[in-house]
Amino acid sequence: MRSAQHQTLNWHVYNNIVRLISSGHCPPGTRLDEQQIAEELGVSRTPLREAISKLVKDGLVEHRPYRGNFVRRFTSKEVFDLYEVRKGLESMAVRLAMPNLTSDSISELRTILREIGTALEASDLEAYGFADKRFHDAIAQISGNKTLISLLAHLSGQVQLIRTMANQDPSIVEITAMERPGIVDAMAAGDVDAATHLMEEHIELVQEGTASRIGSDRDQAEALVRDSIVPNAALRQADAR
Repeated sequence: MRSAQHQTLNWHVYNNIVRLISSGHCPPGTRLDEQQIAEELGVSRTPLREAISKLVKDGLVEHRPYRGNFVRRFTSKEVFDLYEVRKGLESMAVRLAMPNLTSDSISELRTILREIGTALEASDLEAYGFADKRFHDAIAQISGNKTLISLLAHLSGQVQLIRTMANQDPSIVEITAMERPGIVDAMAAGDVDAATHLMEEHIELVQEGTASRIGSDRDQAEALVRDSIVPNAALRQADAR
């Protein structure tokens, strides 16, 4: 029982740190202050360090010897590449799951869809993101391919962060919420090609939207730097005169 509680606490701390990162509270490139985060989350340093260790393993945080742990910076290219791989794996999961579908598995997927809808209606983005993860995990499990499941699990941390970032955009949330029922309907109808194609489109939407957003944020940051440099240079020239 204690083991289950321990795992639940670690998962809670892990997700809270992901939320701190994705919300901008701990922006990319910043050092994670363990004492401050532990106080904010109301947890001891032990589960926090275990969560950070998992974040490092999952590629969300970079450990720099003698310096500490820093939030990883994702480039738009890295996001695009990650989702290109994910698109291939998720579409394969759908294709491999089709022969294994039962009325119970379809019922499970539709139950998760209702949970997604409930979270969306309540504007609970954390619950929405968690239910979305369950949706994709369920399809992977139905595929029965342990190698595929393992590969997706290895990427899950990075995907969860990108998913959380994407969910900050209401247009992406609205469209992706409309797409999932179509995927399940196509699977239930036995239309492999349609289900696979819909899953690819589903992943591509987040891929393009998030990569574009990160690129835009980077451009804005560079513009702020230029704006701060030019006036200072002008002031120096004025002083020289």
